[in-house]
Amino acid sequence: MKAYLLTAVGVIFLTVIISFIVPEGKLKKSVNFVLRLVSIVMLISPVTKIFSFTPQDTSLTYDFDYVCEVYSQNQSRLLTQKISDELGYDCVCRVDISYDGTKISENGVFVTGNFENVQTVGQITEYLQSLGYINITVNEETD
Repeated sequence: MKAYLLTAVGVIFLTVIISFIVPEGKLKKSVNFVLRLVSIVMLISPVTKIFSFTPQDTSLTYDFDYVCEVYSQNQSRLLTQKISDELGYDCVCRVDISYDGTKISENGVFVTGNFENVQTVGQITEYLQSLGYINITVNEETD
């Protein structure tokens, strides 16, 4: 409160001193208007602090297990479609996504399908490596 009163007295004192220094005429009216406006704003500044908004709680919690599961499902579906479209193999892909406390990352890709020969497994593995996947496991379905 003491700082506020000293500031108010200082602004009013400066306003009075400047109004004596400025010569008569249109300039004096303009300067006085600005000085009065500054004085009013400074005097009502504590009132504006009453209406200031501060959020109560900004901490949010996320269910990273759910996020990882949905992300894994979407990536798995898209990868299955991509292999089918580009390589022509019918398979089922499962992209393993996990959260380690700091980041969400891909831990591996599991591909299963009825492959006709061993070269198919190699082609799929090479294709996934070219896309940047790691820990690739390609297995043939057993009936």
